[in-house]
Amino acid sequence: MNYDEIDVDKIVNEVSTGVAQGNYRKATKKESMEVRLAALALLVKNMQSEMHEIVQNEKELVHT
Repeated sequence: MNYDEIDVDKIVNEVSTGVAQGNYRKATKKESMEVRLAALALLVKNMQSEMHEIVQNEKELVHT
């Protein structure tokens, strides 16, 4: 899934409007887990990126 292609503002507006109108349902266990896993995947990706930067900086310091 390419998160950059998701129109977050549009989705938030649609959800907000639906809730305000009473047109909503509770998420299924599968849907809830998908959201949690997507959030976790993003956290892991960000942590990997940060660790990569730290390793690169350490390598540069060792070679100077």
